[in-house]
Amino acid sequence: MKSVRVLFRILLMMKPKMDNKGTRLIRLTAMVLSLALGLAVTAQEAGQTSTTLQDRSGGANSITAVPSHRQADNIAIIMIEGPITRITSYSFQRRLAIAEQSGANAIVVELDTPGGEVGAVLEICDAIRNSPITNSVAWINPTAYSGGAIIALACKEIVTARSARMGDALPIRLSEIGQLIEMPEAERQKITAPLLGEVVGSARLRGWDEFIVQGFVALGVELWWVRDTQTGETFAINETEYRMLFEGDPPRTRPILSNAPKLSAASPGTPTDSTNDDGATEPDPGAFRAAGPRVAAIDVNTVEIGRESTRRVVSESQKGQIELIGYLCSGDGPLILDADQLAMLGFASNINSTGTLDPMLRDADLERYFGAKNLRRLEPNWSEGLVIFSTHTATRGVLLVVFLLMLFLEMSHPGVGLPGAIALVALVGLLAPPALIGLANWWEIGAIALGILLMFVEVLLLPGFGIPGIAGLLLLFGGMLGTFVGDTGGLFPNSPQEQSNMFYGMLTMVLSLMTAGVGMYYIAKNFGSIPILGRLILDDENESNDGLLAAMTSESDALPAIGTRGRAITPLRPSGRGEFGDQILDVVSDLGYVDAGKAVRVVAADEFRVVVEEIDGTS
Repeated sequence: MKSVRVLFRILLMMKPKMDNKGTRLIRLTAMVLSLALGLAVTAQEAGQTSTTLQDRSGGANSITAVPSHRQADNIAIIMIEGPITRITSYSFQRRLAIAEQSGANAIVVELDTPGGEVGAVLEICDAIRNSPITNSVAWINPTAYSGGAIIALACKEIVTARSARMGDALPIRLSEIGQLIEMPEAERQKITAPLLGEVVGSARLRGWDEFIVQGFVALGVELWWVRDTQTGETFAINETEYRMLFEGDPPRTRPILSNAPKLSAASPGTPTDSTNDDGATEPDPGAFRAAGPRVAAIDVNTVEIGRESTRRVVSESQKGQIELIGYLCSGDGPLILDADQLAMLGFASNINSTGTLDPMLRDADLERYFGAKNLRRLEPNWSEGLVIFSTHTATRGVLLVVFLLMLFLEMSHPGVGLPGAIALVALVGLLAPPALIGLANWWEIGAIALGILLMFVEVLLLPGFGIPGIAGLLLLFGGMLGTFVGDTGGLFPNSPQEQSNMFYGMLTMVLSLMTAGVGMYYIAKNFGSIPILGRLILDDENESNDGLLAAMTSESDALPAIGTRGRAITPLRPSGRGEFGDQILDVVSDLGYVDAGKAVRVVAADEFRVVVEEIDGTS
């Protein structure tokens, strides 16, 4: 480029020394060089604002321009697959931090999820918006239902696979057997308010249609699709705006968009006492603008949207300028959009030069979409997989049974150590994974530890089953239940997800307690005949010699009187067996350990246990 400029100047300097014929030749040469210089400069400036790539068809003459706001050299793909939980949120934020530290210019959130916990979804949305990597793209591959749709809306752009489906983010509630049931409208509105604030805030930030996004999370969003004949702009309007622009009743047949099955008997088109001020000529730009009367009835005044509305204000002065395209959606159920519908409504950005949807099916397609040099996937690590497995309801139930059984063995036969070690490992397995994701807090761990301590005090120091034992059980199971719900009872204690967590937590503990109770009864009755446990506990010579006596049963059901003397025929650590005349009974030491053969005296007896103390002398 510099050499062309230098040659151009030399030719101009030579002009005075040449005749007219030479002058005309110089002028012609200068004109050619100027044209070439202009074309070169234009190409250079275009290269600074966009990158040209071969089209996906691979044609030699077909190129696609990558806008400068999208172009990125280093792309990080973070996939969200399966149900969204607190573990998903923790994993996503960890991988996002790695992408930020590694110098990624853009992130792709690949979505294949049915949705999940409201709190986890909102955490992921906040992480996307607050990230220093502002170039964020949601890749729906192939489904983004419920919370997945909300996450997609939080991204700067959305691209889709050929079979993509997105939507149905309506809050739901589960029955006691896990079946989906309809939620009372008052309860639904309370939970829907923060979700409306979330999707409307994303719409204002990213440029989505502010009315359509409400149809993902709320019922009663009935809309019509129109076009501005002067500008060609297409957008959605509600019934109030329709009546401003058109004569007669709005059509309500054959809606363009599909929705989930109808959830309410009330028709969104039925007149209500609620008013809608969407037709006001000068609305508050920061106020929430409801898409319909049923949405307007939801109290979103306490929800901070934080951005001014960019939605077009419709007034009667535009009558004749706006033409009706069709009935968009009925509002009977939440919206569910396929790939073509997402493109039609302006959500999908992967539209090619012919104006049709260009599906994103492979990582290589994303590289071309961004004009990227490097593309890397950030996968969940093994520890996150372990946490997912450890926090599964079935896994926690098994660990709880193992913990209770081993705790019972350690308390009934202290000093052995192995049952206590296994109980400790099971307890760590119960508490450590939830603690990593915010399900177990210090007060819950403290309640569990104090409960175990009180139970040891009850068994080892205080005869009978009194206040310490009852308090210990309540603290133990209260702390365990808290690990199913999370800190402060969950982000939304009355939400369907938190109620489901509470229900399944209680069900898991009840079933585990019943299973452990059956196991304790079997162990207590058949301890000597269980090979592994028998060798584990009864391992000294005296116990072996007294094995036959230990297996004997009492000939009488009568309890020994207080003060009755006998002898320990097995070590009491603190429980074991004692002989009192012709009776052999299960007994427990009042204080400390008692060796086999030592003389003992009954200090308490009831239908649950016989408590003895060591006295001087042997028998």
